[in-house]
Amino acid sequence: MSRSGNRLLLAATLVYLWGGLALDLVIAVLAWMHPQLWFGFFHAGTPQGLEIALLRRAAGQWAAFALAQAAALLWFRRAPVWLAIMAGIRFSDLFTDLFYLLAARPLTPHGWWVLAPLPLMNLGGVWLLLRCHAMMARTPRRGPKRKRVLAVASG
Repeated sequence: MSRSGNRLLLAATLVYLWGGLALDLVIAVLAWMHPQLWFGFFHAGTPQGLEIALLRRAAGQWAAFALAQAAALLWFRRAPVWLAIMAGIRFSDLFTDLFYLLAARPLTPHGWWVLAPLPLMNLGGVWLLLRCHAMMARTPRRGPKRKRVLAVASG
């Protein structure tokens, strides 16, 4: 891949990670703090007791995703394995998103508009993160420049 292609891949990865961090933070806070708003917006319904508990459980998962994405944003340049870790996390979320779409009925038009693209976005994110990880693993990293000390033989 060319140098400009590498920069584009890295930029897309950063956009994906920052976007995922923002999305996961927003939905975690919304689900935890305002479950009635969640159910009204996505399902046009009123939640029952156990539904709120399960939604708050999901909020904990989204908060964990946000924490992992923040860690990846901080450390992936020094340790590209963080991109592979995030790919695994996003891969697991692909299935929870699909199962939610299949099971959580009825969905409002807003619900379909917001939730239906998420499995594809996660699948694309898995591909993007793994591709960037492979690119970074192939690219030699430059460490800090060390001064060479020349030993001068006296004599």
